[in-house]
Amino acid sequence: MESNGTPELVPVETLQSGDPIMDCGQRYIVLESKAVGDSCVVLELESRVDHQLQVIEKSFPTGYHVNRANHRIL
Repeated sequence: MESNGTPELVPVETLQSGDPIMDCGQRYIVLESKAVGDSCVVLELESRVDHQLQVIEKSFPTGYHVNRANHRIL
């Protein structure tokens, strides 16, 4: 989070394993990031739904920005 209280936006292609992020109001931990060509990034993400951890894959266009979360706890 930036010093003025607004979330820091980061491009998906710069994310690394362990990075905490938020997208569309959901908090995730990046487990793995894979570039697919020059136009797509596939992220393996851990999230908590109904008090249970789950792992999902989401694809994003290169250049898409997500919010960096301020801590690593889901």
